[in-house]
Amino acid sequence: MIVRRTADHLEVIKQHDHAYLSFQIAYHWRNDFFPYPEWKLDVLYAIRHHDRAWIPLDQQIVWNVADQKPYDFIDYPLQEKLQAYSRGIDQVEEQTSYGAVLCSMHYVSFFSSDKGNNPDISSFLLHEQERRRRLISSLTIDSLEDAIICHYRILQFCDDLSLYATLNPPGVKKSEEIDWFKDGFRQEFCFAPRGMTAEWLTDTDIQVKPFPFSSEFEVEVPVLRVALESSQSAVEWESGSNKNQIFRFAPG
Repeated sequence: MIVRRTADHLEVIKQHDHAYLSFQIAYHWRNDFFPYPEWKLDVLYAIRHHDRAWIPLDQQIVWNVADQKPYDFIDYPLQEKLQAYSRGIDQVEEQTSYGAVLCSMHYVSFFSSDKGNNPDISSFLLHEQERRRRLISSLTIDSLEDAIICHYRILQFCDDLSLYATLNPPGVKKSEEIDWFKDGFRQEFCFAPRGMTAEWLTDTDIQVKPFPFSSEFEVEVPVLRVALESSQSAVEWESGSNKNQIFRFAPG
């Protein structure tokens, strides 16, 4: 889950809802900017479900006693998270082998090579390496390697832009954004050789430059508000109040 802290409460967004925002970002991608369009449905499925591993984990808010906040997607206990990652990719593979390759690459990217000394991480990385080898050998796609690179870059950008939107408080000033995306996004495209940038214009509107979408669009994502005094070891979603946050993506 994604957790934002305000003066008197926490705002929590489920990972699968963040993935829905990622999907909408991909869905509105300009057709002439989308490489190998014959695989677009598989790519869209992968983006929509890239965080389905979190569906069972996010059914309950698990409290991090040391930090006095819920565990989020960054600091959630590693072993449970790795097991969930594998299950989530398994579920994507049931629907699309190509999409599972993209999701596997996405999850593997979270772990740098220097973490290979952890046996749980090593086992996960080896398992996913074998999965991708098996799935790629079954695919018959022209320019397969280039297609995977292009679509993986789109998945990661859509995930990053969704994280930019959900991790930052609505309407945040550029100088006060989280550091991850303050200077722009890491992905480069033929229409954006220096990458893209985003900036909040209002509490709902986010400007993206260069604009990769077919038109301006709006997405609503559910957000749970939890009072800061809710420091139980486990907080049910029903204990908070729900609202929808609106994100509108506009050209520069």
